[in-house]
Amino acid sequence: MQIQFRRAEIASNERFNLLHEALDAMMNTKANSAESFHGALNSNRSFQVRSVKLDFPRFDGKDVLNWIFKAEQFFDYHNTPDTDRLMISSVHLDHDVVPWFQMIQRSHPFRSWQEFTRALELDFGPSAYDCPRAALFKLNQSNSVAEYYKEFNALANRVYGVSNEAFLDCFLSGLQNDIRRDVIALEPSSLTKAFALAKL
Repeated sequence: MQIQFRRAEIASNERFNLLHEALDAMMNTKANSAESFHGALNSNRSFQVRSVKLDFPRFDGKDVLNWIFKAEQFFDYHNTPDTDRLMISSVHLDHDVVPWFQMIQRSHPFRSWQEFTRALELDFGPSAYDCPRAALFKLNQSNSVAEYYKEFNALANRVYGVSNEAFLDCFLSGLQNDIRRDVIALEPSSLTKAFALAKL
């Protein structure tokens, strides 16, 4: 009986070892295929993605919406957990933002990245009474097409719930009459195509 039990134990160990080896082989194959896939994607680029050094942006109270965007890109790239985002951000604050942050942390500490960015937007961002959608719809080209496109994008990035077609129509309607007529005649299918045509 004991011999049979010992044989069963040895057979079970052998099966476990074979299963473990097969699992290791599968993991190695998957890792190698992922590396070769990413290598193929990166072979057309002049740099490898992981060799890129990203610096966390500093915030001095100006252009808060762009700073939040850059910070979120950094955090997404590094898969930074929400709990670490506040600490990383706090050591990258400058000028008047430092005492602002200290005061709030003392009286009512931030509990999340979202709460922190909302407070930043309220105190350092555009007025809550600004209506970027209305400003976008009223925007007209007053100087170069490039300047108009830059202003258009700055407002459009703050507007939600508008379709790509509506953005295109809005952009076209704000162009100077002679440029608008020429661009509309070429029937651009996207905002970037309309911009490219307007620059001609």
